[in-house]
Amino acid sequence: MNQGRHDESKRTFLTCADIPDENLKDPHAHKSSVTSCLYNLGKLLHEQGHQEEALTVFKEAIQKMPKQFAPQSLYNMMGEAYIRLNKLTEAEHWYTESLRAKPDHIPAHLTYGKLLAMTGRKTEAERYFLKAIQLDPAKGNCYMHYGQFLLEESRLLEAAEMAEKAARLDSGEFDVVFSAAHMLRQASLNEAAEKYYGQAASLRPNYPAALMNLGAILHLNGKLREAEANYLRALRLKPDDGITQSNLRKLWNIMEKQGLRTTSP
Repeated sequence: MNQGRHDESKRTFLTCADIPDENLKDPHAHKSSVTSCLYNLGKLLHEQGHQEEALTVFKEAIQKMPKQFAPQSLYNMMGEAYIRLNKLTEAEHWYTESLRAKPDHIPAHLTYGKLLAMTGRKTEAERYFLKAIQLDPAKGNCYMHYGQFLLEESRLLEAAEMAEKAARLDSGEFDVVFSAAHMLRQASLNEAAEKYYGQAASLRPNYPAALMNLGAILHLNGKLREAEANYLRALRLKPDDGITQSNLRKLWNIMEKQGLRTTSP
């Protein structure tokens, strides 16, 4: 979201949160709406990197929320803001509160799993990732989080298996497909990585990083002309990218040694 849209959203949420509840037919519904507006405003601030402001807004939302409001997402976002501030004890408190409010809340299983892994409680972390998958086996994002955990544990083939599952389930989600390709490449499964880098580039054909990574895996897999075409497409979109320029020069050296014509100037 660009800055103008961010500012517009921020104004909308602030206006919505400030509507007074006097003379309203349904004050409970109004309180729920105000809490939702504050939650959305806090989430926006969190995404913009303003964690202290986000926490102030989240705390106001907690004070204003009516009894019937389902707080699990709000509590989970509190945990996320604290994680960004490296306040792990506070983050853990809010993740567990989120799970207490809704024991089958998948986002909290994933965020808490990451925190447990970060603090060395690997067995417990794995249990939360597996529970998230069990709660919704059709959600590619759950496999991706578990795959990332396995990758960090150097369990590369298991990570690659999770990455492929995620990419198959969420084949239209660029971030999932692109991450899956990275994991497969790290597991040295270069043919599978090529397939998913290609899929990622077709989902975002004007995204230089997708084209550069596709070029790099084609280069690695010996498909030199296709690699060149993707590097050149990436450079047309981002002419000053040093990594792509360097990769292309290396590729041209190989092509020239093999007697292949290049499009080098």
